[in-house]
Amino acid sequence: MHTLNRKKSGKFPFNTRLKAAAGLLAAILLTAVFRLNSFAVSSAATAPAVSTSTASSLQNQIDANNQQIAILNQEIATYQAELQQIGSDKRTLQQAINALDLQRRELEAQVYLTQRQINTTQLQIQQLGGAISNTQQTITMDKAALAKEIRDIQENDSQSLIEQLLSAGGLQQAVNDLNATMEVQQGIQGNIQSLATQENSLTTSQDLSKQKQASLSAQKTDLVTQQQSLVATEHAKTQLLAETNAKQSTYEKLLAEAQAELASFSTFTQNAGGSKLLGNQTVCDSWGCYYNQRDTAWGSDSLDGTKYNLASDGCLITAMAMMMTHYGYRNVTPVTINSNPSNFAAYYPAYLLFTIHADGVSATRISSYINSTLATGNPVVVGLHAYGGTHYVVLVARQGNDYIMKDPYVANGNDIPFSSHYSMREIFGVTKVVVS
Repeated sequence: MHTLNRKKSGKFPFNTRLKAAAGLLAAILLTAVFRLNSFAVSSAATAPAVSTSTASSLQNQIDANNQQIAILNQEIATYQAELQQIGSDKRTLQQAINALDLQRRELEAQVYLTQRQINTTQLQIQQLGGAISNTQQTITMDKAALAKEIRDIQENDSQSLIEQLLSAGGLQQAVNDLNATMEVQQGIQGNIQSLATQENSLTTSQDLSKQKQASLSAQKTDLVTQQQSLVATEHAKTQLLAETNAKQSTYEKLLAEAQAELASFSTFTQNAGGSKLLGNQTVCDSWGCYYNQRDTAWGSDSLDGTKYNLASDGCLITAMAMMMTHYGYRNVTPVTINSNPSNFAAYYPAYLLFTIHADGVSATRISSYINSTLATGNPVVVGLHAYGGTHYVVLVARQGNDYIMKDPYVANGNDIPFSSHYSMREIFGVTKVVVS
């Protein structure tokens, strides 16, 4: 705060002129005080003031975390480069195992990285809380000091203008007193500006604190996802060894089957009209949601990080997403399923497993029959050999000798007749979905 100059008598000269100026400044001050007192204070702002030594300790911890974060980012980049060298097509069982080991180490580094980021964000929130508390204390003290200065001015207004001129000791003394009065006014104005600056600083700190709180929440969510992926990766290695009996020959057989199915998806799409993206395809109603694999919202997304994409090869993923919305999991989309690597075979990315995980639950395809399953009110996923390739659709109801389907490929393929595009002899597999 500025220090206001007074005469030794403790009274301000030329008080009547000063009173008018002080009255105006007092009104400004009251407005500023009202704004400050009504300012909403976040929970972080109620933290006790942070001493210089504590603030220094917090910054040292933040700096140490940032150094570790930089090292971990380099480590993760190394793992990613090694995984790219192996590629998505693992020709041997050993390559697949090596890739899973690299993924596990990468995920472990990511988990540790996120934990460091969480710790850093918590320290930054604590740091901001201290800054907010210190600023609030400064504002409180400065408001009190400024209010006292104005009260002193008003209390010293005890003489009329004529009396002050007669006692001023001449015109020159009156001019000197007027100059002193102006200095006082300028001092008050400076103090009010200082309060406004402090208020802006307080607002900025509180906004930053809210942003950090949001970041902290997102980081904690990421940590849970990474920990789940780590467990899934470890499980994938166990599953890979179990599925292949740790034999190269079995691995090669499964790999060939997966590659054949993905190639067949591509053939269907190419012969049925291509993988041109479509807009505004999603329709949600009481049944659930209709999704199209070629929707612009996800059609160009890589299928589990491979050379395939959802538009050309995502019919089964899209069908499963529709099924899960029918059972109440409306947050599930093709992106939800595609973004979880554990939903795909360890021996071949992009090959969807019979049991997948999304929105905190598992969904398993189980062999079934069309009519008996539809009679219970449950839809079925039907595999087709059509257009020279492979495709999956969802049948939702029987209609005479026909069925109503949700086709993830056909534009606006929501609740259309099955016979409008396919025949019964093209069906090669029927499954219902059990969610647990």
